[in-house]
Amino acid sequence: MIKTLTEKRTKLLTDARTLMTGETITAETRTKADAMIADAEVMRGDIERLRATEVDETEQRSRNMPPRGQVEPSAEVEAADERTFEQRNRASNIAFRSFLRGEKFEKRDLTVAANGGVMIPVAAVQPVQAQRSAGSIYDIVRHLRTSTGEDVRVPLWDDTTNGFVLDSTATSTTDPSITGVTVKVDGLRSNPILLDNKLVQDLDYDLVADVNLAIQKRYLRSVSAAIVAGNSSNFVALSAPTALTTGTIATVKYADLVSLMTALDPAYASGAAWSMSNATLGAVLNIVDGSGRPIFMPFTDGATSGFAGTIFGYPVKLDQYAPTVATGNMPIRFGDHAAAYTLREVTPGIVIKQSADRWVELNRLGVVAFARAGGAPTIASSTYSPLLSLTVK
Repeated sequence: MIKTLTEKRTKLLTDARTLMTGETITAETRTKADAMIADAEVMRGDIERLRATEVDETEQRSRNMPPRGQVEPSAEVEAADERTFEQRNRASNIAFRSFLRGEKFEKRDLTVAANGGVMIPVAAVQPVQAQRSAGSIYDIVRHLRTSTGEDVRVPLWDDTTNGFVLDSTATSTTDPSITGVTVKVDGLRSNPILLDNKLVQDLDYDLVADVNLAIQKRYLRSVSAAIVAGNSSNFVALSAPTALTTGTIATVKYADLVSLMTALDPAYASGAAWSMSNATLGAVLNIVDGSGRPIFMPFTDGATSGFAGTIFGYPVKLDQYAPTVATGNMPIRFGDHAAAYTLREVTPGIVIKQSADRWVELNRLGVVAFARAGGAPTIASSTYSPLLSLTVK
């Protein structure tokens, strides 16, 4: 039936073309050609309907499975299937997905297992992801963004010891102390993440977006760790002059925090914050004042503001890469972190690239990210430092 209609439609279109390519085209010619084209269009709809009906009938036949123990006679069915259970299960999953999409599929895969159980494919839902905090040190240091990656010199100006003198004093020059620090950048990258294209197609959520988010978290953790500990290339470790040492061995007490806070010059008070690890904060939670009140006041927003709470009215930022409370460590800092350290990033920041060509033979999509960053302490005066630390006795 479809073949007959297709032949008739082809003839109508051919005749219409012959009319319209003649030497003389009249109104009558156009009317005849329009009628032929209209009839051909009606036939095209009939052909599509017949084809859809045939697919429907094929699917219906595939659902009518023969009784158990009988084999549906077919030239395509092999006498014996020597595949393992795992191979048949895998093939059944593929065929079942094709069936749901309305595609043609291998009927032999949709069988009943030896124990009478039907083999059902396994689907995947949005993953439950493990979390690891990078803390907030990245947020509170100074950010310097440049469009190029050459070395940048940051001048350090110290005029804290100079002032006015009496007119009667002999004239002399008192220039500010000007030094500087060079902030370098180096290339950073993530190791490639390979995604199976079949998995990307089958999942009903955006797996690539999840991977991109994971890469951003990798960058944040790596840069935060480099700010605190430094590396051998582009990051110099954050350093804060020691204001004092605790009075008790391996313990932080109320008086130690008071002394650290009051040692900071008030000029830096407006931007001051505490920074410490979550483990150190646990030790601080046990510290109370003379009236038995805890000195740490937690925020009630579940840290969505980025701050854990306050100590003596100053906000507390978590730095998961800061050392714990132990002899010789400097677990707590206080002051203006932005004035003490400069993090430099080359725009546009993290660049995420995807490639399917390199792993084409594996049918996989590779996701990799690149960035250029570096950092260095920018403390202009060690005497009046913007950031101070507490050393544990």
